[in-house]
Amino acid sequence: MQEELRVLLIRPKYTSLVAHLEPLGLEYLMGLARDMGIPCDIHDEFDHPWTFRFSRMCRVIKKGNYNYIGLNANANTVDYINKRAAQLKKKFPDIKIMVGGPEAEMNYKEFCVDDVDFVYYDNGLSTLKKMWESDLSSEVLDKLSGIAFKKDGEWVIKEKGEPVCGFINKPDRTAFYRGLKKNYIFMKGKFALSKASFSCPFNCAFCYCTKMNSGAYTERDIMEVVNEIEEIKHDKIWFVDDTFFFHKERVETFCNEIIKRGIKKHFMAYSRADFIAAHPEVLPLAYEAGFRDILIGLEAISDETLDEYNKQTSRDDNIMAIKNLHDAGIVCNGLFVINYTATRDDYRKLIKFIHENNLLWVVFGIFTPYKGTDAYDEYKDKVINFKSWRLDGTHITLKPTNMSSLEYMLRYYWIHVLTYPKIMVRTLFGTAYDTKIKGWFK
Repeated sequence: MQEELRVLLIRPKYTSLVAHLEPLGLEYLMGLARDMGIPCDIHDEFDHPWTFRFSRMCRVIKKGNYNYIGLNANANTVDYINKRAAQLKKKFPDIKIMVGGPEAEMNYKEFCVDDVDFVYYDNGLSTLKKMWESDLSSEVLDKLSGIAFKKDGEWVIKEKGEPVCGFINKPDRTAFYRGLKKNYIFMKGKFALSKASFSCPFNCAFCYCTKMNSGAYTERDIMEVVNEIEEIKHDKIWFVDDTFFFHKERVETFCNEIIKRGIKKHFMAYSRADFIAAHPEVLPLAYEAGFRDILIGLEAISDETLDEYNKQTSRDDNIMAIKNLHDAGIVCNGLFVINYTATRDDYRKLIKFIHENNLLWVVFGIFTPYKGTDAYDEYKDKVINFKSWRLDGTHITLKPTNMSSLEYMLRYYWIHVLTYPKIMVRTLFGTAYDTKIKGWFK
């Protein structure tokens, strides 16, 4: 490309009733463009209505005279992205279209279609930096890793590069601050995001996070993370690492540094049940540092189902983790996966477990064998209605074995009816973060 590179990064909108978060991945790309002096902006479809999406996108492209479009792909936006790419190429024949993001990293071949020019699936952004530095020169692209591109009308697939353990630039959080009014997590408020590690050290069958970063779990320098947190002009931070609470000493170092610097923020992070069950001594320090929300993939309430998921935890771990968090005054956000083999009794037992363990904050997802996971390899011959927009954990993709699909979904919705009103009432009365009470009000 001879003309100046002008980049528009797009996050496609999808159905999400419980959260609208900042586009952190695209903000890192925008930060890279900023450092390189490349005109760049983010068009976040979550900031706009569902109507007139394509015409709005076209207006943004025309107004900024953008010639390079980057689309961020999740599993549930594959078909939408490929459709949009075709429409954009028809409207703007000379633009270059690149697809990246989690789904591209895991299943890049889904985007090797006529109307896409580049698919980016490398670890980190070093390859992208070299692409932009070379003005997308085919000679340079041929020497890079983790990218698919067209050459003489044929797709060239380059092997993925080495795992990364940090970022080469800071994110440009302009999109976060600009969209702050619409940012929310259900009943929790507005959160900025931070990422302190890559991939996951475990191998749950249904999760492809462990496959990211070429399957290598790595961690950023913890002081670099603290510096980033201190710079963010917002008081609520969500660490989106698959498990922030993994190395006890690292967690303690982070907490002590936050306390030492007098940083006063509300932190939310993921942990596994077995860590919280085994290390209750860390939690008072975490509370003092500002941790108020811990999200735990409890997933199931029976050891048999946990073993089927290859979770490597137990029912007892789950119960002890909830207790330890509650004793420390930290909210346990329990994440459950409803198996396609669930029975009527399983639904009843799940509600009983939630009540007995005084779990207020809960999230329910339907077991989905995402492409790229071990579960997909196991169940790919059994999937039904496997369209990308249905791959969001709220739709059936495996036929229920113990009830009709209709009854399964009705029961799935019913467990929300039995749990979410209490969250709303407790939030209204200001007691949603009191882990000692059990009632609806206090």
